[in-house]
Parts: sequence; structure tokens; C-alpha cells
Amino acid sequence: MEEKRYKDIEAHKLSEADENERNRYVLVDVRRDEEYEAGHIPGARHIPHDQMESRAGELEPYKDQDILLICRSGRRSVFAANVLADRGFQRLYNLKGGMLEWTGPMEK
Repeated sequence: MEEKRYKDIEAHKLSEADENERNRYVLVDVRRDEEYEAGHIPGARHIPHDQMESRAGELEPYKDQDILLICRSGRRSVFAANVLADRGFQRLYNLKGGMLEWTGPMEK
């Protein structure tokens, strides 16, 4: 089995964490446009997972920071994490359980 190139963070745990803990991550929402527009974590950048290959360069300035990938359930964010890992990103995190399990702040 291939080694995981990201760490999982439980959505329900991060939901309850204080703002400082959430702010240590560069948040990247990889859901479709309509999902993102329906509600997302405040401050999250939006790069749909099927555009990650072509738009990964937008995250280059954050390569030395912790990048947290977010989707609905935690599947598409794993795909996005692997795309970024292929480009040399190492500080990758997956929001396990995704927005389905997120109970923290939201904005539209």
C-alpha cells in the first residue's frame, strides 16, 4: 500500500479548536463551485480538485506552511493532497470527515 503523504485532521476536532489553531493552516477548499458558494470555512481559498493539477502553482507561496485540504467527505481532498505531494509539497493535511462533519464557523 502506498504511504500516505498527508496527515488526517478530524473535522469535528478542528471545528471545536480555537481560531488560533485553525489559523495555522492555509485552508484550501477543493469542492465544486456550487458547494463552496453554499458555505465554506472562513478564509478558505477555492481550488476545485479537478483543477488542482493546473492551479497548484497558486499554492507555491505557501509551500512552507501547513496546507489543509477540505472537501465534502474527505475523498477529493485526498486526491488534491496527492497532486500537491507530487509537486513537492510536504506539509499537507486532509480534513477527515470533510464539511459533512464540520461544525465550526461558516461563511457564504
